[in-house]
Amino acid sequence: MTEVTSKTKTLPPNVRIMIALVASPTLLVVGMLFYTLFIDGWQKVSVSMIVFSLLCVLAYYVVITGRPPRLTKKKYTQTKN
Repeated sequence: MTEVTSKTKTLPPNVRIMIALVASPTLLVVGMLFYTLFIDGWQKVSVSMIVFSLLCVLAYYVVITGRPPRLTKKKYTQTKN
């Protein structure tokens, strides 16, 4: 089985830089999440910390890879040998 190849366009570098700049304050929230986990314990972690940390991970995934995450499964085709 081989993967169906389709040309995936990546985001231009200037868009990726803008996403990184806008998402940079969320890095402080991730730091606060880790600080709260290790110093105060998991009971003190708020829902907003988790939500913003997930948004940070998503934003920096887009910045590093250059494309949004895939939400559908990859299609495979059967090849005859």
